[in-house]
Amino acid sequence: MSITINTWNDIDWGETRSNVRKIQYRIYKSRLQGDLKKVHWLQNYLINHFGAKLLAVRQVTTLNKGKSTAGIDRISTLTPQQKLTLATELQIDGKTVPIRRVWIPKPGKTEKRPLGIPTIKDRAKQALTKLALEPEWEAVFEPNSYGFRPGRSAHDAIEAIYQGLHFDTPKWVYDADIRKCFDMISHDALLEKLETFPLMKTQIAAWLKSGVMEGYANTTKEVLGSTAGTPQGGVISPLLANIAMHGLENHLKDFVAKLPIKPHPGSNRGETAKRKALTVVRYADDFVLIHRNKQILELCIERVKEWLAKMDLSISEEKSRLRDIRGGFLFLGFQIIQVKRLKKQTYKVKIQPSVKSQQKLLTKISDLLRRNKAASAYQVVTMLRPVIIGWANYFKYCECKNVFSKLTNLIFQKLRAWVFRRDTRSGRLKIKQKYFPSGRTYQFAGRTHEDEWVLVGRSKSKGGEVSERYLPHIVWVPSCKHVKVQGTQSPYNLEQGLYWALRSARYSPYPLRVRTLLIRQEQRCPWCDRQFTIFDASNWEVDHILPRSTGGQDMYDNLQLLHKDCHIAKSRVDGSRNS
Repeated sequence: MSITINTWNDIDWGETRSNVRKIQYRIYKSRLQGDLKKVHWLQNYLINHFGAKLLAVRQVTTLNKGKSTAGIDRISTLTPQQKLTLATELQIDGKTVPIRRVWIPKPGKTEKRPLGIPTIKDRAKQALTKLALEPEWEAVFEPNSYGFRPGRSAHDAIEAIYQGLHFDTPKWVYDADIRKCFDMISHDALLEKLETFPLMKTQIAAWLKSGVMEGYANTTKEVLGSTAGTPQGGVISPLLANIAMHGLENHLKDFVAKLPIKPHPGSNRGETAKRKALTVVRYADDFVLIHRNKQILELCIERVKEWLAKMDLSISEEKSRLRDIRGGFLFLGFQIIQVKRLKKQTYKVKIQPSVKSQQKLLTKISDLLRRNKAASAYQVVTMLRPVIIGWANYFKYCECKNVFSKLTNLIFQKLRAWVFRRDTRSGRLKIKQKYFPSGRTYQFAGRTHEDEWVLVGRSKSKGGEVSERYLPHIVWVPSCKHVKVQGTQSPYNLEQGLYWALRSARYSPYPLRVRTLLIRQEQRCPWCDRQFTIFDASNWEVDHILPRSTGGQDMYDNLQLLHKDCHIAKSRVDGSRNS
């Protein structure tokens, strides 16, 4: 495709996205119809489409969080002209260069895990490849696979587990962890499973077998070979891991359907009943099997081990366990347990934030306060607010009220100690009024709260304007019910556009402010007048119509939701920030 663009800032990203999505929709539809020849033709067309190359370069150089991390070439940032040059020269050619490996600590552990960092050029090539491969595989991925997929989240996985357990009958659960999944996947088995055209296969094989350097190209000459696994840190690695694990759910469902054993006393012997009796929920390399019959579940576990062996994978026995759900288990940070109602003598499923997750939050807050003993209250509120509210927004889709109430008190104790430690000259009442002013009301999540112990910080600009911020209590975040994504619904299916539009506004785990603006704006960006889609969700930004620097208020009447690139373009016009 021939497009004439003078500068990077001249690109109409809305039009570019729209053109690429149209090709992806066709790939998805062709795969649903089983026309692999057309799928491969469209994928080859897409990887040579200039608009797709522009999107790939923009994703890895502008939008991704790790955009400033350098590979072995030490290049971490590009000028607009360099980005345009990279997009022009970008080509899937079956070649690659070694990745830079760094070691990062595992959360809450002393051991570390390797993170592979490709060069910017390789990251752009991987992003381009993902644009072509993802719609094909979204057409065939299993319904209860939730990790690293568009329109799906950890909350969908938790809700799927709830639906498998909420009947008034204790069940058996096998929560499994695959030993070093990303590091051990068989290259040959994965490439065979891809069933893609030669050039794509050659390129992915090159990435899988690319060497590893422990430093930069000009500081070390030792290149370590790679014989298995997908490097953690690559743009395409999560997709490849999902492809490697694809088929497990259907394999187990087919297996139990043929067993001569009834799922439980009173059930029929039909294949449909046997399939429904088994719940399989997978999030990346972690998965859960649920069944009422322990004998059947034990057979499924052996079957899982045989299936994984074909990919050179194995179960981590020390991290996996078969247990009665009444003993509870942990998954994705939640504690899931079935408890007995004493009055009714029936069972209910209880899901709440795990003790470990709570401790991680408190430790993070303590560390932040300890490192910022001399910071102002305004700065501390600015640092703590996204940590606390982000954690609460993740865990609000469960029975969290009592946990949030307990955490509110524990966090307050830490804040109170920080305040009285940093100001020892004033009287305690004066200090209290300075940092925790009395007689104030606060608007949060559409509700008014009155509280005497809310941390408030103030900051004065060079122009003398005073701005104020407060730290909401975590208990102010209300509990919500998450609605699980239906079956095999995919954002790549144009026929399901209405479903995804309604889901984004009503049932998505977006912040309240974003959901409210989506509804007010009828899911359209007022700057480019294009529809918001699930693919853009990570790049939506809330903008102040009249910039706060010129007196604009932080109120809904002065807010709008924009695409990130639209926000940047608007900021160039109103001068609210440099872009």
